[in-house]
Amino acid sequence: MSKQSEKSRAIERLRSLRNIGPVTAERLFSMGIKTPEQMKQTDPERLYEELRTRNGGKLDRCVLYQFRGAVIDVPWPRCKDLRERGGVRRWCE
Repeated sequence: MSKQSEKSRAIERLRSLRNIGPVTAERLFSMGIKTPEQMKQTDPERLYEELRTRNGGKLDRCVLYQFRGAVIDVPWPRCKDLRERGGVRRWCE
């Protein structure tokens, strides 16, 4: 399998996560996240801060909500303005 087809396949799989579209899947891939399972083991806050740094300090806060929602499989608006309460799995409950 070529590198390009591996990348395309990985991006397609990442897009299977809730809240993750083509642009976000590309960003995740460029940051080393290549599978949904890998994304679900990631700390959304850390990932958001890393991506924000890569973007020169500017990144919409909704990206953080996307990441949170992708990790726990809920729509991103439910993750808005919530703080972590006892671990990653409890954010949007």
